[in-house]
Amino acid sequence: MKKVSILLLVLSAILVVAACAPAVTKPALPDDAQQLSDVVPGMGEHWANPADLPIGPIYLVHDGEVVGIEYMFTTDLMAEITTDTPEGEMTFRQLPGLPVDTYVNHIGIEFLPQGHEGFEEAHFDVHLYFISAGERQELLPHDH
Repeated sequence: MKKVSILLLVLSAILVVAACAPAVTKPALPDDAQQLSDVVPGMGEHWANPADLPIGPIYLVHDGEVVGIEYMFTTDLMAEITTDTPEGEMTFRQLPGLPVDTYVNHIGIEFLPQGHEGFEEAHFDVHLYFISAGERQELLPHDH
């Protein structure tokens, strides 16, 4: 009888902890997204609504799951997503496609002075990954 009560108490505590844990949302691939690339090693496939380019969001997808989001910013575009507060602080607006309660495992930022195919001007590529760096290394085309 005492063992049953302790077990019920432990199960109740687990349920309370689970109920109090913050909700974490993973972005879903929007219905209007179009595939832009095959699997890029370490990133996955690139998907986006062409109307959202060049800024993004560009969804990084592997086996149908969104594993990250990419944004591309020129210095001018960076100014468009920031706001100055009355106290003179700079704050960022919510990035499109990224739910507020999304858990980001790690971020990669790269400056490309010559740009790249699809966005040829100098810009920053910002990658937000929802998976670990180790899991990213496993993102390879299926023929490897």
